[in-house]
Amino acid sequence: MDHVLAALADPERQRLYARIVLGQLPPREVEEVRRPLARLVQAGLVRRAEDGSLYADPGVFRRPPPPEAAPDVPRALVGFFAGGRLTAIPVRRSVRQELLVHLTAKYLAPGRTYTEQEVNEAFAEVHEDTAALRRYCVCEGLLVRERDGSRYRLAEASDRSAA
Repeated sequence: MDHVLAALADPERQRLYARIVLGQLPPREVEEVRRPLARLVQAGLVRRAEDGSLYADPGVFRRPPPPEAAPDVPRALVGFFAGGRLTAIPVRRSVRQELLVHLTAKYLAPGRTYTEQEVNEAFAEVHEDTAALRRYCVCEGLLVRERDGSRYRLAEASDRSAA
């Protein structure tokens, strides 16, 4: 139930949820409220009908809470995972950095060289946008990419200080 309360803790999401409950959210406005809506959907408060319309699901208040995140997920990242999968890449750089450190430590081994496909397969275990995760890891200095883009490896301390 904590995930439901957390989703409704924000006043903007409360107003949006009320509009959906009352049937006052025109389809043309859905794109404008995409971000707060995503949190309501993730919490199970809002569902999408077959015709694409949105409706409030009162069943969320009767269902048991979703299973806890895997114990190896850092506490600050728990809200970004559901069912063992990454549901969103954090926007805030410090949180995204923590996520990337977690993912590289979990899915990639030090001292090993990877092809782009192998990096994608490793990250596909947790999220469908493997290109974004790979790119963020390179930009943050966690992965080193060969100049020709053919190989990747985990950065060592000397690589990060040179960047």
